[in-house]
Amino acid sequence: MSSNDRFAYLLDLYVAGNASLQEREELFDLLASGRYDTGLGDHISQSLADSQVAGAELPPHISQEIVRNILDAEKNTAAIIPVSRNRFGWRKMAAAILLAAALATGYLLWRPQSAGSEFSAQIKGKTHQQKNESDSLQQIVLEDGSQVTLHPGTTLYFPAHFSDTAREVYMDGSAFFDIAPNAHKPFLVYGRHIITRVLGTSFLISTDPQTGNEEVSVRTGRVQVSENTRVVKEATALLSPVIITPNQKAVYEPGKRALLTTLVSQPQLVRKEVAEEKKQPLPAFQYDQKNLDYIFADLAKAYGIEIITDNSALEKCLFTGDISGNDLYTQLKIICLATHSSYELNGTRILIKGQGCE
Repeated sequence: MSSNDRFAYLLDLYVAGNASLQEREELFDLLASGRYDTGLGDHISQSLADSQVAGAELPPHISQEIVRNILDAEKNTAAIIPVSRNRFGWRKMAAAILLAAALATGYLLWRPQSAGSEFSAQIKGKTHQQKNESDSLQQIVLEDGSQVTLHPGTTLYFPAHFSDTAREVYMDGSAFFDIAPNAHKPFLVYGRHIITRVLGTSFLISTDPQTGNEEVSVRTGRVQVSENTRVVKEATALLSPVIITPNQKAVYEPGKRALLTTLVSQPQLVRKEVAEEKKQPLPAFQYDQKNLDYIFADLAKAYGIEIITDNSALEKCLFTGDISGNDLYTQLKIICLATHSSYELNGTRILIKGQGCE
């Protein structure tokens, strides 16, 4: 029997109440080692999925969060369970207590709850709640003039009046925000795992119901995204905030506690609004025997995205063609096909690769 099979066997015995004292001690030793977190998470998820309680099916990120909190709580237990000569030891005592609590009440404590219990308790003052129960987008206007477009099923929590120092709202779901500028009162959106901080901009916050990933995509302006330690319940943030600009997005993966930055799937022209406001013509994207360095600089300025090459000889290549009317990635495909090159996303930049031209 492999070590993983042995762990699963002991865990089943323990949950069924049939484990001997020796088997319980062996299980707690394995649990305290930290090598079987994945197996524990799988068991919790399967146990909840097999239960007859409605809505007990958990997405993967929830079981991972259960395990993480068990381990975090175990560390905290050291402060209240003194080291003794008891043959179990405090680590195994903590493991036993926390494992029993997790398996016995894990569903009640950790199943996805309405954001009201989590979020509204954190809002100072009277809280308004707006839920989009329709099948279409729903727009609301906040007291500062900011506009929020709620996707179906999304709930927004906001105070009757913003404070004198900040504008704070709480959201569960997906919504597009167009924030009224106010340099003296930053606007903060609290999600389940992240905080988005802005002064005045437009952006989309979305949540993947399957993975639990939260994503922030910027349309205009700049936003700061950080981990929401109020919800994650960590003493200090493990992640540094990231700054994203138009056509960039930040993706938070709760299972890994990773905050990644990349480009949006459909970059928009950042010069379009400026051109329309100043009544200037939009970029033409029509080229006649132009060097690639000129074209890439033109595209980079139009979309606000850095475009780099891995070979300076590429910049000498010439391109002739009309790529207007296409999205950025299609434009790049056309250019790359004509110059025997390729492109790939590299974080928030686009990397052009190829042999180049003489």
